[in-house]
Amino acid sequence: MNYCGLQRIKMELTEKPVRVKRDLNGLFLLDKPSGVSSNQALQKVKWLLRAKKAGHTGTLDPLATGLLPICLGEATKFSRFQLEANKRYRVTARFGAVSDTGDLEGEIVSTGFDVPADEDTIRDLLPQFVGKISQRPPVYSAIKVDGRRLCDYARGGIDIEPKLRQVEVSQFDLTDFTGVEATFEISCSKGTYIRSLVVDLGAALECGAHVIQLRRLAAGNLGIGQAVSLSDLESIAGNDDQVLPKLLPTETLVEGLGQLNVSAEQATRLKGGQIVSVDPTAVKQAVALFSSGRFIGVGELDADGSVRPRRMMQH
Repeated sequence: MNYCGLQRIKMELTEKPVRVKRDLNGLFLLDKPSGVSSNQALQKVKWLLRAKKAGHTGTLDPLATGLLPICLGEATKFSRFQLEANKRYRVTARFGAVSDTGDLEGEIVSTGFDVPADEDTIRDLLPQFVGKISQRPPVYSAIKVDGRRLCDYARGGIDIEPKLRQVEVSQFDLTDFTGVEATFEISCSKGTYIRSLVVDLGAALECGAHVIQLRRLAAGNLGIGQAVSLSDLESIAGNDDQVLPKLLPTETLVEGLGQLNVSAEQATRLKGGQIVSVDPTAVKQAVALFSSGRFIGVGELDADGSVRPRRMMQH
């Protein structure tokens, strides 16, 4: 290639617009599509918004759709309050077959069972899955054992039985039944595996079952009605007049906490890591901190009236 050709290519590369990342603070609610992992969805949103920092607040299986809260910038400091939140799902199960993953994406390992005769047969069993229950997570899951994910062991042909864990299910309602498939709405604590609930229900019915559709409807105070699809975000990504109104304020993550207003001087001290004093309280609790109407972080309020900073906004 001659000198002029090299110069032309160099100019084209130089003139290519640079995608500049920016500080974005707040909460974006994504309606995750099926077929992508939660991390893939997160990285796509981060790229579209040109955000410097982002993280999600609870993994959804690739098969699953629905609410995936994504924290941007300073909001990542408060993601644990959403991680701890209860979740609500709609799930469709198919009876008469068992898969190695507990869902449609796995290999069917046994079939030929008689499916439930009617809705009452299913409903009679649901109460045993409501309340505080012991649950064994799926072998194909992201839970780590000795630094490796269980699914990695499973794919490598290594059998490791996951430990039982305590979860709480507050709602397990049958909403539709077609004879071979049934749809349920489930409200549960963090860490509950819907696949395990469906597999265990199939075992109790002595017919086997696996998940064919899963959708997260809510997480704590956040609902799917507030979420934006990935395709809609792609269509408005270059227009901040449309994008920025979609971001919820960071304090949305801590709406379940009590609120405490502090002075501007106290706010400065808290941001600097110092303890400040307010009116005493009999309860030691986490509180959302505000100054002049603005959210500044989360502190721990002691019985003696002292407030210890835990997570503070820097902007």
